[in-house]
Amino acid sequence: MVRVVVVGGGVNGVGSALAIQRRHPQCQVKVVAKSFTPHTTGDGAAGLWEPYLSANTPDDKVIQWSRDTFNLYSDWYRDGEGKARGVSLVHGTGLHNIQQPTPAWHTIPIGYINLSSEQRALYGPQYKSGHRFTTYTAEPSKFLPTLLEEVKTRGGRLEERSISSLEEAADDADLLINCSGLGARDLVPDPSVFPCRGQVMRVRAPWVTQFLIDDSEESFAYIIPNQESVVLGGTHQDNNWNLEVDPEDTQTIWNNCTSILPSLKSAQVVREWVGLRPCRSKGVRLEADELKLFNRTVPVIHNYGHGGCGVSMFWGCSQEVASIASRLIHRHHGPLSKL
Repeated sequence: MVRVVVVGGGVNGVGSALAIQRRHPQCQVKVVAKSFTPHTTGDGAAGLWEPYLSANTPDDKVIQWSRDTFNLYSDWYRDGEGKARGVSLVHGTGLHNIQQPTPAWHTIPIGYINLSSEQRALYGPQYKSGHRFTTYTAEPSKFLPTLLEEVKTRGGRLEERSISSLEEAADDADLLINCSGLGARDLVPDPSVFPCRGQVMRVRAPWVTQFLIDDSEESFAYIIPNQESVVLGGTHQDNNWNLEVDPEDTQTIWNNCTSILPSLKSAQVVREWVGLRPCRSKGVRLEADELKLFNRTVPVIHNYGHGGCGVSMFWGCSQEVASIASRLIHRHHGPLSKL
């Protein structure tokens, strides 16, 4: 039996574990993580499907991984699992105060259009470009527990502990999957990994049913409805490790969001939260590698550096991890039928 160890309990770690289990039920899968839901970075995310903050990842990969993930959410929604998994269909608008090209992924969501000057003017004279489309919000705080339950039902084991190196995790592995996110900075080590701090507020505002994003540097704001609250953001502060709520950021978020949607002034604040997006200056790293231990070599698949795109790309990345795993298992352990 091939022993697979996955490092990381976020959407990419759990997704990779499940994708391998579905393709190779013969494998013995263990997920090792410092924390699992509800204590992962993804648990605080608004979960809007829109590839964001994944600089230097090739467009063809962004499109492939994002489309596979969008299709997963579509399947859940169509099958009536949307509410239980935190998946909602949502329409909305993005605005920019500079001219922005149409993104490479624009063919994936429903009804993508670029706004005309007349449409932009409805929001203010400062906006030079903008778009509108229909997409999904997928809240990890709701769907991660369902994925973890499937991992366990399929025989997977969860181990909550910190590790100091990939070698430590690989000690009892025939195949290691590295989905350590920001932890990859020290575990690989990979100095191109860095945090992008995100602070948000959750408010009760049931009248807000569309997302609205101002991507301008000086008035950056996003308003994203979830099933039980509306997420107001935010910050994107590179190399800031502070996990405490900053009152100045709170005030900026509130001012910017209520400026573009004044009705929010009567919303009740439910919670504030800070998370660190696992960014990588070289883009997402998804590739095979190997680890030299004392008496053997352990194949490794790296899957980290997703920035703000974890929820938008995780299932496509997980599927690719499973495909690479198939080749590595065949190479190191013979035909799959003999496992």
